[in-house]
Amino acid sequence: MTYQPIKCSDYDQYELFCMHFSMVKIITTDNTQVVGNAKNLLNLKGEGEFLLIEHQEKGEQRVRLDHIKAISYF
Repeated sequence: MTYQPIKCSDYDQYELFCMHFSMVKIITTDNTQVVGNAKNLLNLKGEGEFLLIEHQEKGEQRVRLDHIKAISYF
């Protein structure tokens, strides 16, 4: 599926989450739930932009930015 760019304001918010290593809860467009610390933003040529989430037990997971339906932090 072709990457659909997100709003700049959303990208800015994701950057802040990463700067503070915030604990986030993400709901994706396919209703998958991801919980972990926002670690970094990645731009992978040909694949799109991703939020790198670090889990205590599972390690790291990439979530494509245009697949994020909802995000909250705590």
